[in-house]
Amino acid sequence: MAVLVTGIAGFIGSHLGRQLLSDGHEVCAIVRPGTSLSRIDDYRDRVRVIEADLARPDSYAGALAEIRPELCFHVAWYAVHGRFWSAPENLDCVTMSIALMQTLSDAGCPRLVGVGTCAEYDWQHGLLQENVTPCEPTSLYGSAKHATHLLLEACGRESGVSTAWARLFFPYGPGEAETRLIPQTALALLRGERARCSHGRQRRDFIHVDDCAAALRAVAVSDLQGPVNIGTGESVAIASIVKLIARACGRSMEDVDLGAIPAPEGDPEEIVAHTDKLFASGWRPSRALEDGLAESVEWWRKRV
Repeated sequence: MAVLVTGIAGFIGSHLGRQLLSDGHEVCAIVRPGTSLSRIDDYRDRVRVIEADLARPDSYAGALAEIRPELCFHVAWYAVHGRFWSAPENLDCVTMSIALMQTLSDAGCPRLVGVGTCAEYDWQHGLLQENVTPCEPTSLYGSAKHATHLLLEACGRESGVSTAWARLFFPYGPGEAETRLIPQTALALLRGERARCSHGRQRRDFIHVDDCAAALRAVAVSDLQGPVNIGTGESVAIASIVKLIARACGRSMEDVDLGAIPAPEGDPEEIVAHTDKLFASGWRPSRALEDGLAESVEWWRKRV
């Protein structure tokens, strides 16, 4: 099957592209000129890369008309850690997503899986369920993602393109931005420094990036439509995760300063995915959290 992936150079997209090739698909990708492809160095020569601006259909419409993708994973988004929550680039991403949908429709693509976020929900509900929990995003990022979901779904209905919207919870694993919780903690401990964290009582639904990519594939080949949570359905306290990281690093919690970083105001106690809809696709997580964290630590150990 000819599969188009946007955002293949990013954390999620790079793992997804690798799995799609393993499945035997013909993978093509739209990347912005000048984008680093270091995350896909191991399979770059097996992907047809189209250098184009997603907001400018004229820069890639001809290629898609030739390729005629049978499936598109739309992963590309502005994702600079620490900035993406409020960055104005979120608005550009809404525009480019609609342009992509229209171009896919013209190229005869029958199916699109877009990537959203659990930040579209009202986090005060803890257990978040599609079409039950209200969507009341409190950030520009969450609002832009939610608006994109609604617009893509409406465009899909008009054009006959089947759509599913994958709301990711907390992906982690090799290749994650090093300023995020797990890499930041692991790197400090591997360097012999003390790790600094918040109080750690918050419970979150972390999912290994390979499981996340596999879940996206499962959703794509299923009959699922609309929003689909991508999580494990289990939440773990941040302090427990930090303890597992410390153990994998050969350190202990005596080397961690819990409470050194203030938690954001209004930080919810728990964010966990309701997963009945995802599990209806047949997908299940394959990695225990302890194993996934140990894998991540080993990946970072080679880069210290």
